[in-house]
Amino acid sequence: MAQLTLQVDSPSLLEQLKNVLSLMRGVKIVSDSPVSRSAALEDVPNAETLAAMKEAESGHDAGVVRVDSLESFMASMEE
Repeated sequence: MAQLTLQVDSPSLLEQLKNVLSLMRGVKIVSDSPVSRSAALEDVPNAETLAAMKEAESGHDAGVVRVDSLESFMASMEE
């Protein structure tokens, strides 16, 4: 069994999704409670993430870092 969690901002879209999902065999809506304020705050970036975002926007970031092999990683660090 797999589980899928969705966050839907539109109440009308939520109702449409619930209607469609309820028609599917083997699909059960386990919970449809609104997200608490504390859970919503988890989407707010922390200070380290904000600093990284600011660095990337400034153009002074590391650029593209390739990690498909050690050689490509080292080469991307030299660029």
